[in-house]
Amino acid sequence: MRKPVTVPRSEQNQIQQLDRILRVTAPALVTSSGEKIEMPGTVYTLLKKIVGYMALGQAVTLLPDRQVLTTQRAADILGVSRPFLVKLLESGVMAHHRVGNQRRVYLRDVLEYAKKRDEQRRVALDHLARDAYEAGLYERNVIPEGGSDE
Repeated sequence: MRKPVTVPRSEQNQIQQLDRILRVTAPALVTSSGEKIEMPGTVYTLLKKIVGYMALGQAVTLLPDRQVLTTQRAADILGVSRPFLVKLLESGVMAHHRVGNQRRVYLRDVLEYAKKRDEQRRVALDHLARDAYEAGLYERNVIPEGGSDE
């Protein structure tokens, strides 16, 4: 399943109903012969995430952890340009290998980089917010007429 799966409009209500059910309880599978199979926790967690995204109308793509990506696909996943990604690879920030003259990266390395990048961004934003608070900048803010502070 390497291509994005998008929910057809005809199934949107069913997906939203399934999303509500999965938020409350872990389902069990029932075979055609009536045998009941409890869903393992890892499968339940993954199914809940997939259905949650689909309920919001987002496309979902399922890829194995050892999936090899082109630099363009990796750049698309990270939301950066391909030349920027190539610079990251060449600087050693992210592991890669070559197939002929083309660079390839593993999905797990791309996702690990994204996780570290997002954590660094969160820490930087927390630091900025703390500095702004300590400097009294929040007290200087004026709420526009008709506006709200929420």
